[in-house]
Amino acid sequence: MGIPCVGHEDIGKLLAKKLNYKFIDQNDIIKEKYGTIDKFNDIYWVDYERFKIKEDIAFDIINNENNFVMAMSFIYIEEIVNDIANTDTISIEITDNLESIYDRILFYDENDEVLLDSKEYRDKYKQHYINDIKTDMTASNCEFKNIPKFYLNGRKFEDVIDELVEFINKLKYN
Repeated sequence: MGIPCVGHEDIGKLLAKKLNYKFIDQNDIIKEKYGTIDKFNDIYWVDYERFKIKEDIAFDIINNENNFVMAMSFIYIEEIVNDIANTDTISIEITDNLESIYDRILFYDENDEVLLDSKEYRDKYKQHYINDIKTDMTASNCEFKNIPKFYLNGRKFEDVIDELVEFINKLKYN
């Protein structure tokens, strides 16, 4: 779990490969069912409804898969986060410093394709995006307060996977 642009999808893929587990991206399931994330958000524009759908997706995976790593998009409702965390799985929040998260921001077109020429736009509105990240981090500290946190501290994803595996093993055996 983690706020947008923290890297939970990329880290999830690397972790799944390291553990020889299946990787599941919750957003991919949403895209399969609704076409794009924007269409999903348009249909379920009320946060609670949207987050309940994400919870249903998570529980479907938890109840029907074994040996998997799932990247979950951010859910702002503590009750739902805790429901997922209280399953027989290991839930971890991936977190990082503000500038590293900002550096990962990508923009997408209406077909969920990455816009490669968006750096100028992103930099023009840097303060807006920094404020959004701060807001998400504040919400994360409230909603994910019962979830163990793994800190990237600006490091490359490839450089933290072994440490993340150790972190998971400590959680698993404590």
